[in-house]
Amino acid sequence: MKNLLLVVLFLTGAGILPASGQRHVKHIASWGAHVGRSEKGDYYELSYTPMLTNRLALRLSGGYEAGHLATRGEYSVYQGRVLLSPQLFRLGEFAYVHLLLGAGAGYEWTNQNGTGEAANDSNEPQRFTYGPQAGLEADFFLGNRLSLVATGTKGYLFNNPLVDQWPGMAGVGLRYHFR
Repeated sequence: MKNLLLVVLFLTGAGILPASGQRHVKHIASWGAHVGRSEKGDYYELSYTPMLTNRLALRLSGGYEAGHLATRGEYSVYQGRVLLSPQLFRLGEFAYVHLLLGAGAGYEWTNQNGTGEAANDSNEPQRFTYGPQAGLEADFFLGNRLSLVATGTKGYLFNNPLVDQWPGMAGVGLRYHFR
């Protein structure tokens, strides 16, 4: 595993010293893969982030969350998020910290495989939810094209969610930056 990580870093141009190119400029974009924990289970997310200006990005993502609830059994949530990401500050060209503000929508499915009771307020164990999201995200660059990402978000969901009214997520990921 360690050798595979070294090969990936070498092929993407990551070096020991930070590169001299500017990291966040208009027309730069990135693809990311993230994993983490929500307050109820585990989540996986793919993201696309184009820089709109030198200090503002748009973060588009799609994710999957799964876990087990005490009364409703196994659950899955398929979600999408659109977040504006203004830069708060940076440390040289190594670390960039962004605020995340936007909205998310998801499709919840509980009582999978008959593992829990049906929801008390509805005969349907499935529901579409939506609501505002906010958080912070930090990119730590390993070279010109690759960065480690740490993300934390909190939101509020409308339409009587079955899993969590105030979902919170924290995770890490890798991003590939390109022009």
